[in-house]
Order: sequence, then structure tokens, then C-alpha cells
Amino acid sequence: MLKFRETLKIVVVGHVDHGKSTVIGRLLYDTKSLPEGAIEKVKRISKETGKPFEYAYLLDAFEEEQKQGITIDTTQIQFHTKKRDYVIIDAPGHVEFLKNMISGAANAEAALLVIDANEGVREQSKRHGYILSLLGIKKVYVLVNKMDLIDYSEEKFLDVKSDMDTFLKSINVFPQKYIPVSAFYGENIALRSKKNAVV
Repeated sequence: MLKFRETLKIVVVGHVDHGKSTVIGRLLYDTKSLPEGAIEKVKRISKETGKPFEYAYLLDAFEEEQKQGITIDTTQIQFHTKKRDYVIIDAPGHVEFLKNMISGAANAEAALLVIDANEGVREQSKRHGYILSLLGIKKVYVLVNKMDLIDYSEEKFLDVKSDMDTFLKSINVFPQKYIPVSAFYGENIALRSKKNAVV
């Protein structure tokens, strides 16, 4: 008899270029959940196009998206750990794709809201927070990404946390945790970072 495994559906949202796709790509890489040959394929494409390697490219299911450099539709990615199965829903960050983002997030049970530590809270960050509120998603984690760009500054991390927390509390969203991460370097993605106290 097959043992029942819990499946957790997580939507990943955030302002464009704040690193959503890099977070997901790095998570898949660090948990060894990528299909065989995926990394090699991305490295080959990067070399052919003269672009630096990006974990975000692992998610670009459509050739057109790679040309535009933006995620157009929601993409569902499944991966597994010893504990449970996961479905990651990658929702578009661009304002013109909000409808797609809402339909993608509608059946999620948890959310990762990604904010660039360097840029801070943007209008789209707030808009996505508001949508999570409307959808009633209670398990919300805020990932303060690109900590490497601010030299892992605790002060800047706390500023971003304070700004976002003030807004989210005003719309009755109470994040479980604010996590300082550097998706590109894999800091606090699948494993706890050893960088310093804040990460």
C-alpha cells in the first residue's frame, strides 16, 4: 500500500527583477530536484548567447520568455523532499500579468514574497501582498533577497522588514518570518547561511 505524502502548494510572488525565478531555480538546484542535464543546457545557452549563467533561466519554459527576459504565465514546478512533495507556482511580476498571477496563486496554501534588499519595497511588492491578503493565504514568508548587494547589512534588512511589515499588517497579513537570502549564492535557500548573524 502506498504511503500518503503531504503536498504543499507554494506561490512565489514579487516585484519584477527582485529575484523570484532565481530563488526558485536555486531551490531546485540545491535540493537536487532538477531534471538531468538542465544545468548543462542552461550553461550551454548562456555561453552561446554570451550571457552570464543565471539560475532563473532554469524556469524559462518558453523560448519567447528568454528573449523578453520576463515570466509571462504562471509555471508550476514539482519537487520532493524526504518529508513532503511540493508544487512551486511561479507567478509573473509584471503589472500587466496580474490576472495570470491571481489565477496562479488561487490554489496555493503558502506564499513566498520576494523583495530586493537593495531596491526595497516597491508598489508591485505591496500589490502582491494585497492579493495574498484577498486570497486568504496565511502562511506567508518574506524573502529579502540579494543580501550580497548590500554586504549583508542587518540595518538595511531591518529597514525593508519594517517597511513591508507596516504595510502587510495594515491589510491583515502577518508573515511567519522574514528571511534574509542571497538566491544567487544560495544563502539561506535550502541551507542555513554561515555568512553572519543577519543571514
